[in-house]
Amino acid sequence: MPKPAPKPSIVAKVEDGSPMVEIFSMEIGKDGSLVMDCKALGSMRMDVIISADDVAKGWPVVKASKKSIIAFAKQIPGALKKVKKAQKAAEAEKAAQA
Repeated sequence: MPKPAPKPSIVAKVEDGSPMVEIFSMEIGKDGSLVMDCKALGSMRMDVIISADDVAKGWPVVKASKKSIIAFAKQIPGALKKVKKAQKAAEAEKAAQA
């Protein structure tokens, strides 16, 4: 029996490449906070909650990291194109084998 396809997620890894946090979904909570459905250390499923107040309190971190955040964000469009291209190639290969 074939393995089910992995659920799409964002994975944050530590230096050795092992997963630290895997994010499966994000939504706005009733109080306006960001609620992320996560799995920590490969096994502990939990909701991680960040409020706007939490971000405001940590704003000096964001402000000091602004250049890094912007440089990282600029990489996302290219990464999306790369993933879409790989998905199309996989679909074409699957269709050719059928």
